[in-house]
Order: sequence, then structure tokens, then C-alpha cells
Amino acid sequence: MHPTQKRLDEMNRLADMGYFPVLVHLGASCNILITLVATWFVEPYFLVEPWAPIAWIALVLALNLTPVVLLRWRDDGTRPMSTLESMDFFRDQHRFSDWVYVAASANMAFWVLTAWALFAWAHTPVVLAFWMLLALVMTISPILMRHREG
Repeated sequence: MHPTQKRLDEMNRLADMGYFPVLVHLGASCNILITLVATWFVEPYFLVEPWAPIAWIALVLALNLTPVVLLRWRDDGTRPMSTLESMDFFRDQHRFSDWVYVAASANMAFWVLTAWALFAWAHTPVVLAFWMLLALVMTISPILMRHREG
């Protein structure tokens, strides 16, 4: 079976995420970019606090996972599971297997923690722009790779 035909609950490898619709990838990329900008603004206020980066990551992950928890709580499970290629971000964001949220959270934590370290080293708009550009290229790369395939 081609990965695009897998249902959301049938995802069994990280590469399956590369077959999400383009708008889902762009939404995830925007989420990371917005979080990087927020981190750039928050970091100077807490630079001397050793607990601050971990607390910030915890807050970011809580904000990202709260809609999933609330939607799962409301979901009665009667609607058929979407395929990867037909998923809708708002309608289906809570229907993945738990490991997908762990992977997405680890990805977000990577971007936030490395951004915090970079901004602590050089808190300049150039560093922010560089890190945002790198994050954008890396997070949309599955779209670019997919277009190379087909």
C-alpha cells in the first residue's frame, strides 16, 4: 500500500508524515516559525534563569497538545479515519497514534531549545531570521522531496 493510502491510525514510520497534504505541512511550519519568534521575545527576560528554557518548552508543548487532548475527549470515534493524503488539519489533528505526538513534540522541543541557545549567544534579528529560514527549509523539505519523487 502506498503511504498516502494509509489511514492516520495506520502510520507506522516517521516517513509517513511526508505524505501529509501540503497545507498540513505549511501549518506545522508556521507553528514552528511563530514559536521561534515568541521564543526570541521571551528569552531575554529569562536568560539568567536556568529553569526557563525547560519551562518554556513545557508551556509550548502544553499549548500545542491541549487541542489534541480536548478533541480526543470530544471524539466519539464514529467518523471514519482519514487517509494521510485526505487528512484535514483541523478535523483530524487529534486522530494520530500517540507516537506521532511524541515525535512532533520532540521536533518542537529541538527547535525551541536550539533557538533559545542561539538567542542567548546572539540575540539579533539576523540570528532570528537565519534560524527561521533554516526551520522553514527543514520543515517543508518533505514537500520538496515528495515533488522530486513524482
